[in-house]
Amino acid sequence: MRQFTNLQTDLLRTFVTVVDLGNYTETGQVLGRTQPAISLQVKRLEDLVGSKLLQHKGKTLELTPEGHTLIGYAREILRLNDRAVANFQHAQFMGRLRVGLPIDYSIGYFQRLIANFASANPDVTLDIRCNWSRSILGSLHADDLDLAIAITDTMPAPYVSIYWSERPFWVCGRDFRYSPDKPVQIIAHPEGCFYRKRMIGALDTEGREWRIVFESPGIGALQNAVLDGMGVTALTKKTLVPGMRVLTPGEGFPQLANLHVGLFYKHVKASDAALKLIELIAEGVSGFRKPTYARS
Repeated sequence: MRQFTNLQTDLLRTFVTVVDLGNYTETGQVLGRTQPAISLQVKRLEDLVGSKLLQHKGKTLELTPEGHTLIGYAREILRLNDRAVANFQHAQFMGRLRVGLPIDYSIGYFQRLIANFASANPDVTLDIRCNWSRSILGSLHADDLDLAIAITDTMPAPYVSIYWSERPFWVCGRDFRYSPDKPVQIIAHPEGCFYRKRMIGALDTEGREWRIVFESPGIGALQNAVLDGMGVTALTKKTLVPGMRVLTPGEGFPQLANLHVGLFYKHVKASDAALKLIELIAEGVSGFRKPTYARS
């Protein structure tokens, strides 16, 4: 008969909290235990899984490859545990909830989902901030946000719970005409945008000349510039609008590398309301993307 190893939620909670806070001392203060007790719990978890999970590099505490593998499972186990407990305790969803959304990815979809959550939970005060992904993640790391959806170049990343990949497409207006002998006219977000980086990188690899003809931080402005025939840009399926057409490698537009989109939060900081919204976002994401729980 198969022998089962049970990962205790208190050990997983300690592990996730150490990762989120970055040290044993603050973890002990938050969880009401001494630093030696926290170290012992991490050691017990390592003994259970048979692998070293955390390591010090100078003064920095980092996940080992095995720790990266476990952290996503641990976050999901704790989320399900805490949501189950909240349901049985008939948790009241209230308080302030600060949510970060990227300005350049499916913002309308997530706004609608969050608006539905707000309508169903009137005692929750929502503070929604739309910004560049890097700024959003910086705010989350500084505890200025409770949860965030953001784009990164690589996964897994700190505080990510689930993530999925999106392939951006080259698009232009339906009637747009371009000359392969002239520089590609690019419509883009300002410097630092992952879409912009991929477009320029793909064209540089192909030895194609390009120039930025329109630049704006807003997705709506980029969409309108495409529809007005000013040039080409990169969008995902969720941000394509009627009147656009997708350009192909056969037309001289090389395939673009995937983007990685994630749901980020610090479990130790998450309220019942935050965990409920996280659950709804995870369910919504599974409807249009197969998510990966954050493990290597």
